[in-house]
Amino acid sequence: MVEFVASKLAEAVVSQAVQRIADLLFHEAASLSSVRGDVEKLQKELTWMQCFLRDADRKQDQDDRVRKWVAEVRDVAHDVEDAIETYVYKVHSSHNIVKGLHIRKLRTKIDSIKDDLKSICERRLRYQIDLSRGEGGSSFMNLRRSYPDDEDDEVVSLTESVVALKAQLMREEDRLCVISIVGMGGIGKTTLAKKVFNDVDVKKHFDCCAWVFISQQYAIRDVLCEIIVQVGFPSRWKEKMDIRERLQQWEKVDKKDILEQLIKGERERLKDAREHELVDRLKKELKEERYLVVFDDVWSARAWESMKSAFPKGKKGSKVVFTTRKKDVALDVDPFSPPIEPPLLTEQESWELLHQKAFPKSIFPQHNCPKEFEELGKEMVKKCGGLPLAIVMLGGLLRVKKSPEEWKKVHRNINSHLNNSKSEYGVVEILALSYHDLPYNLKPCFLYLGSFPEYWEIPKGKLIRLWIAEGFIPTQKNEIEETIEDVAEQYLEELINRCMVQVDKRDHTGMGVKTCRIHDRMRDFCVSKAIEDNFFAIAEQLEGNTTTPSNRHFATVHSRRVAVHLGSSFGTHHVHSQIRSLLWSDVDNDLGNLQLTNKKFRLLRVLELGSVRNTRTLHKVPKEIGNLVHLRYLSLRNAEISELPSSLGKLRNLHTLDVRMKVLMKLPETTSRLIRLRHLFLPDSRHKGDITWSRCHFRMDNLTNLQTLKHVRAEDLIAHDAVFKMTNLQHLVVQFKCSTELISVAESPAFQLGRLRSLEMYMQNPTETNRASRPIHEDEHAFTSLESLSRCHLLSKLCLAGKIITRHSSDHLLQSQPESLTKLTLRYTEIKQDGIHVLERLLRNLRFLLLGYESYKDSSMVFSANGFPKLETLQLFGLFQLEEWMVENGAAPSLKRLDIEYLPKLTMIPNGLIHVITLQELNVIRMNRFRARLQLVDGIKGEDFHKVQHIPSVSFLNTTV
Repeated sequence: MVEFVASKLAEAVVSQAVQRIADLLFHEAASLSSVRGDVEKLQKELTWMQCFLRDADRKQDQDDRVRKWVAEVRDVAHDVEDAIETYVYKVHSSHNIVKGLHIRKLRTKIDSIKDDLKSICERRLRYQIDLSRGEGGSSFMNLRRSYPDDEDDEVVSLTESVVALKAQLMREEDRLCVISIVGMGGIGKTTLAKKVFNDVDVKKHFDCCAWVFISQQYAIRDVLCEIIVQVGFPSRWKEKMDIRERLQQWEKVDKKDILEQLIKGERERLKDAREHELVDRLKKELKEERYLVVFDDVWSARAWESMKSAFPKGKKGSKVVFTTRKKDVALDVDPFSPPIEPPLLTEQESWELLHQKAFPKSIFPQHNCPKEFEELGKEMVKKCGGLPLAIVMLGGLLRVKKSPEEWKKVHRNINSHLNNSKSEYGVVEILALSYHDLPYNLKPCFLYLGSFPEYWEIPKGKLIRLWIAEGFIPTQKNEIEETIEDVAEQYLEELINRCMVQVDKRDHTGMGVKTCRIHDRMRDFCVSKAIEDNFFAIAEQLEGNTTTPSNRHFATVHSRRVAVHLGSSFGTHHVHSQIRSLLWSDVDNDLGNLQLTNKKFRLLRVLELGSVRNTRTLHKVPKEIGNLVHLRYLSLRNAEISELPSSLGKLRNLHTLDVRMKVLMKLPETTSRLIRLRHLFLPDSRHKGDITWSRCHFRMDNLTNLQTLKHVRAEDLIAHDAVFKMTNLQHLVVQFKCSTELISVAESPAFQLGRLRSLEMYMQNPTETNRASRPIHEDEHAFTSLESLSRCHLLSKLCLAGKIITRHSSDHLLQSQPESLTKLTLRYTEIKQDGIHVLERLLRNLRFLLLGYESYKDSSMVFSANGFPKLETLQLFGLFQLEEWMVENGAAPSLKRLDIEYLPKLTMIPNGLIHVITLQELNVIRMNRFRARLQLVDGIKGEDFHKVQHIPSVSFLNTTV
């Protein structure tokens, strides 16, 4: 199958080279003026080669000659990019006096490349390499915005396994039992474990639960930390500290989700703990609890042996669950607990699953399969041998085929390639078919997912920005209606639609993707294919205590992209002399040894250091970073750098700059020269206790291409009329010193043209700005006008932090908010019941509402019948005046999750929660007096138990308050 798909990736490489040349001819016109004609001829040659590659891709029975020819074309495309970008690099980093020398060298290299291209064409004829068209994937695609069914929404044939696993989990034994789910990759082990882990009865049976991924890459301390975070973080709130002071410190940070941030804070506190301290901490947390811990994808018994001392017997009935491909692992860790082995699907069950995936209800509302497809489908699904993963992949492939002829073509390909396969289940073959069927421009995007660590939760925004920086997404001529980021998002949606990528979390709209991941078998395929084609290489550590990087993945010398993973020792001697991308993920390395001055980095496009744990070792960025003139993506997130060198301004191709650091950091004045910057993430100093964000020391009026701008002071936006030149802003996080600044910013194109999609506005506390103790007028530091928001028809996410003043009761300030809002966060707004009435009546699409610290200032609050019709998540936090909360019958009919945290005067849970039958999760935080009222203890019901007994998951995170 490898030769069957090789030409598609080569076509993508050539396409990117052609696009890159066009970009360089436009943006480096002055530098390339002397060699423009030569470069344009090369561009035309590559364009013709691209046509031949498409013919090669359509040929079904390719041989070694075709594969070799395709590899040579790919290498020439790389050589072209290298030659032109090296020339640009040298022109920018040397004096004009030697420019002529660089021109002669480039022309010599171009002549050499032309000779190579001529030889490649001659060899195709000499060795009779036949590129006549056969059957293959399409070279283009019609992108669509469809959202398929989420993974695991429907589970086929797990009923018996679910019953068996639940029975073992609910059995109260005196010893700690380890129950293993055993089976080959793709049979549904994780699906089964998730279904039982999230079961209502199981949740109620155990006092605490945790889920951790192990795989072949794991670090013992990380696993222990994650379990502690999931089962034990509430205990940190038992510290004796004034509750109001804690709340005020908490509110200085921009928080999207209360519980998520509790967990994040706990991880931060544990990161420096020693392994034996973590063991002791976990034993203490679990000692008096009936707990359930799931270890997903365990490869050796050694993983358990190295950690089992941290798991006490606990309360009677505690359990540990493994998912593993190896039965000997299950028998080694607990020979007394019979393993659960999910069965292969029957023919009928296989067809049902294929039907679900090929004709999902979200795309085909009738969920019907035409007769002419059914017979073909049933024949094809037999080739999967009942393995769910193979069937899901086949379903994703068939989903994009709309005619019987296309299904017949897939059928022929399956027969052709599975007949030559030694595998009984055809996962690799069907995955290769799915990969081959991808349009050429999606292939590198899919393979790139393999550069992330196994089981990694991949943020959509980061992935899209990396794809763009790598050059995988074609440049848009007109970005007014559709940006390059929009196209990249459509690429991701297409991969999800084909069942090649799994949605991990949905965003606040409930439809878009927030994070994604790929199945481990798919990742194995990506890594294998990428290494074979020198697309990327991985430096990683396998098995918990192994210190030597995997030889299989560490052949980085020939790869232009390198991903450095868990625990890997890495040095510049490992990298390709023309390296383009360096991505660090979950690495505990000393970055002080990262030699950015090395000439190997001169063509670098991507430098991702934001996922390195030990960024504290990177204290200074050398001035030579300015020589990386092709850099498009630079992330120094979480580093401890006080300033960046002025040479940063030389990075004229930079698209993304992420400097969300842990310390106050100064960007140089030359940052204003980064005119192609699209995404700028500035430091958020508030987490260090500072109320006010730091000022920018550079002019922003040149940064007219910005789409994302986070943690900026309004006065920096207003200076030099910068905000009026930023016509492309879509995501803005801004702090105002006074209401007059708000009025100025609200008149900018970002608001007037209605392109904003997410907006966070913070009004600075007047006590922080009133240094001269002059009289403070209430209106001066408040939101007094939000009318400009009414024009933001694309706005789906809004955060307001600061007092809202409404002058006329008939015209509430909140009435200006657009109906498109799906997520709203309010803090310090001091609204009253009339504000709630406006929100529940006007925001009919709202799915998430957070009423945070001092956002509501009334003694009673009413959610009216038919109000908040689509609200799914509600979080109430720090509402000090609230004594009574009423929920009328029919209010919030879609609510799934409710968090209430520190409402000191609230007397009871609303009676109306009885009628909210959709509610799945209730979290009561720092309200200890409610525990007895809401719980069932030893058969005795609390006085408010009847209000919440229908809710599957009720949690109490308590303090002495």
